[in-house]
Amino acid sequence: MLNGLKPLAATALCLLGLSAFAENAAAAQWVDSGRTAYFKQSPFSSAWEHTCTTGGTPIQDFPGACANDPFSGWTTNYNAASASANNQLNACHFDSQKLGSACYGLAYAINGQVYAGGLPAGCNVGARAVVVSTRMETIEIQNHELDVESVQSGNEYVCQ
Repeated sequence: MLNGLKPLAATALCLLGLSAFAENAAAAQWVDSGRTAYFKQSPFSSAWEHTCTTGGTPIQDFPGACANDPFSGWTTNYNAASASANNQLNACHFDSQKLGSACYGLAYAINGQVYAGGLPAGCNVGARAVVVSTRMETIEIQNHELDVESVQSGNEYVCQ
């Protein structure tokens, strides 16, 4: 009887260990690193700034450079996601002469690999991603005069 319990106990111990691993993997989530880039151009205002850390003071420059960029892969990920989001924007047949005409782009990159859309729910702990969203819209300035407003923003996330 005792010999029969040893394999059962070993199996239970393995399953317990695997369930703890699965729980840790399932608990991983994307957390905003605080690294951002923001650009807006409109007839009313323009802005170009970035932040390097959560709660950091915005710095005038787009997309800017931060000390952690080489380590985090920000530049590679940002460039890949930005190119994809802008390709989506350019493919949508924007009409600058029609009020309310708008186009959007959304992409993310992990280790330089780019994907359309937003971040997936699951992630591998330690992975870094940059999400870039773009928008171009025809707006009314005054008296039916139209102009274009463009916005691009990038945010870095770390899987924890």
